[in-house]
Amino acid sequence: MPVLIKGFVLRSAVIGLLSGSVLGGLFGVTYLVFILTGLVSAGLGIGLGLINGLLISAVTGLFFYPLHHGRRYRLTLTVISAFIAWAGVIAVGPWYVSATVMTPSSAVLIGFGSVLASIVAGWAGGLLGQNLADWYNHRLIAEQPSWAAEPATSDTTPLNKPKRYLDDIFLGQQADWVKVALFALLCPRLGNSLLEFLVCGDLSADVVSCLPSPRLYTSVLAGIRVSLPIFLLTVIAIALFQSLYRIYRTR
Repeated sequence: MPVLIKGFVLRSAVIGLLSGSVLGGLFGVTYLVFILTGLVSAGLGIGLGLINGLLISAVTGLFFYPLHHGRRYRLTLTVISAFIAWAGVIAVGPWYVSATVMTPSSAVLIGFGSVLASIVAGWAGGLLGQNLADWYNHRLIAEQPSWAAEPATSDTTPLNKPKRYLDDIFLGQQADWVKVALFALLCPRLGNSLLEFLVCGDLSADVVSCLPSPRLYTSVLAGIRVSLPIFLLTVIAIALFQSLYRIYRTR
């Protein structure tokens, strides 16, 4: 079990560091502060990754050791990792910049930006949870006796250890990470306009006048109220589309 804890924590921290720096930098491209957002997101990513790794280690040891329900475990880790990443960014983002001099416009911009960044982080956290679940499942298979293990692939050439480690981190999820990166790059430009339209009803209106109080917490709450239902509906629609596509392919 100590080996599993070490594996969960290290992998979660490494993925948090990599995804935080890359996605944070892409998110800040629109505002031309990608270096600052990349560094802040890298530190936040590794911190949340360590917390996530410890929590997942505890959940795995208490409820999923040994593993009997693979799908339930994968869903549990996905939800936990997504929630930690989302909650961490939505809480730390406004707190980090709240000490600066705030104007109504900057409060709205930072509040909505924090909501959009938290959605990106939550999506990346969900991928992290899936990756950790896959790693745990592959490790259990590898630890089985040779007569019970699945047939090995024909390619047994040993890889360079760091390269193999990075390959395992992003095993089978390259396309999903690309989607998150593109969303992180586009959402500041498209997301603010969308949120302003949904809150104010008119892109030409002053978004500050649409809020009861143009303060940071108000803009964050408004962003959550508007964006989360849209994001959840989008995720459900994508999941249904993928399920229908799999059914169509199996026929």
